[in-house]
Amino acid sequence: MDYSAVLNGLLPSMGVNISDTTGNTSTDDNSHHAKAVEGILTLVGLRGFIPVYGLIGDKLGIEPTYILTAIGVLWAFNKLFRQLYSFIYGVVTEYCMSSIHICNNDGIYLHVMEWLASQPKMVNSRALFAESPHKRVWKDEDASNVARDSSGRYLNFSNQEAKTPPQFSPAIGVHSFWWRGQYYRLQRKRESIFDEAGSGQVFRDQEDIVISCLWRSPEPIKQLLAHAKEQFYSGHQARTIVKRPSTFSRRYPGRCAWHEVANRPVRDIKTVVLDEHQKLQVLADINEYLHPETPRWYANRGIPLRRGYLFHGPPGTGKTSLSFALAGIFGLDIHVISLLEPSLTEEDLNSLFASLPRRCIVLLEDIDTAGLRRSPSQLQPEKDSSSTPDPAKQSKSSARDWKVSDLAKALKKEGEDNKTGISLSGLLNAIDGVASHEGRVLIMTTNSPEQLDDALIRPGRVDLQVGFTNATREQAKELFLTMYEGGQGPSLSTSASISTSTSPLLYSEKAEGSGSSTPTLQNGSSPETASAAESGDLDISVEELPAIAAKFSAKIPEGEFSPAQIQGYLLKRKKHPLKALEEADKWVEGLVKQKALKTKILQVQ
Repeated sequence: MDYSAVLNGLLPSMGVNISDTTGNTSTDDNSHHAKAVEGILTLVGLRGFIPVYGLIGDKLGIEPTYILTAIGVLWAFNKLFRQLYSFIYGVVTEYCMSSIHICNNDGIYLHVMEWLASQPKMVNSRALFAESPHKRVWKDEDASNVARDSSGRYLNFSNQEAKTPPQFSPAIGVHSFWWRGQYYRLQRKRESIFDEAGSGQVFRDQEDIVISCLWRSPEPIKQLLAHAKEQFYSGHQARTIVKRPSTFSRRYPGRCAWHEVANRPVRDIKTVVLDEHQKLQVLADINEYLHPETPRWYANRGIPLRRGYLFHGPPGTGKTSLSFALAGIFGLDIHVISLLEPSLTEEDLNSLFASLPRRCIVLLEDIDTAGLRRSPSQLQPEKDSSSTPDPAKQSKSSARDWKVSDLAKALKKEGEDNKTGISLSGLLNAIDGVASHEGRVLIMTTNSPEQLDDALIRPGRVDLQVGFTNATREQAKELFLTMYEGGQGPSLSTSASISTSTSPLLYSEKAEGSGSSTPTLQNGSSPETASAAESGDLDISVEELPAIAAKFSAKIPEGEFSPAQIQGYLLKRKKHPLKALEEADKWVEGLVKQKALKTKILQVQ
């Protein structure tokens, strides 16, 4: 086949000096073309292709000039098509598409990304981010998938992570998907910006997503965002979210001042050991405060819309548990602030309060240990003007009565004077200052209410005080019944409700000296205990439990032990109520002896 004749027919205007049908070409023309092509290839940096140029002409009988010409034509058409495409794309984007920008500083960003990660079409995209899934502690797991150790007796979770598939989300770039018959385009981008907020100037990564649709109105995108938010909060009614301030390096104005640290099932109010009248009083007070008509009532009377509560009592009596139960009943998130955090300043505290949602619970635990005190300028010693010590007598007394404890007190006072952090004045300004947040429910817990400053607990800052005490015999009986009956309370998917009747009480607050508690169902029993009661694994029948519970409660001293101590004892025997009754005398004797000796070592557990 004569390739030269074919190319000459396709490009007649460029067919100058082509070889004739016999393939003979003038030597001068060939030399001229060879030099011209060699100069072009050298000019564009492709000098290494010169031998290939000669090989094509000699072996295939094709004039390489035509190949270069065809490549140039294709390149020109490509540039023209790109320009035309960019023009049409710009017109369609500007006049026929709508878009919504979402910044990762806002909560809706998490809603959208979680929804996208659950969409099969997005998970099967060609560009993805792979992330390790974070399973919540309370998420249901299949016990059959958990391995055992070599003896087959104990659980082994060494390969549990290997069985957990990664979670995929759209990578940085442009993606497209369909939802409810509508075409959407998703652009995910990330950039480093210079952040001057806060006390330092640092670069931080900011990630944005832009969702667009082929429609002049953004209404389809709004429907998509509403659907994603609804899916995100679909199970929120039966769960309580706990948030803490973000780390100092990530803390900046906006909702990212807080980050989620826990997502757990709601706590049933029945599981809190407290007088029924006090429970109803707190519930009614918060319910009235959160009513939509309350802000107008407060505004008409010039009263700031704030409500504060002080939960006080011995350790392990249910102060934090009641806070969680209230959050579950009213569907509020809990924002926990530690005033002892070294990096927390008064400016940060004001910013955290300013970034709170409209309705939430702010929890300040163990407020008595925060070291809040008035500044030295606010403290006026009573004896400054009344009596002035004689320098001579003071020097003699110091030389005679000097003790090591005096040095310790002096060093402690110097350390307190150099202390930095949150002062009492700073906390008071954040709670009810001129620019303080309104609409939140403030709960402070303390073991020693007498150590608190009067200004902190005055009316307007603390509107209701709730006292907690150690368990009575009746409460000990209810704890026993709730622990071993099992399966009688609401399920995890059922939201807590307010009850006006006497109910089983179970305490699951953090134990003294420990930072964790045993997972329990809302009825107070562990999943293992519930299954044990249903399968008959207890050492007695369920019908015998009331009588055993009455005998057990008779052995518990009135008001001596906290609900946490009683529950901790029962949890160690959660399948053996008869054993718990038989060993109760020895346990009570050991605990009473421990308190008498003022030791922290348990003799009997």
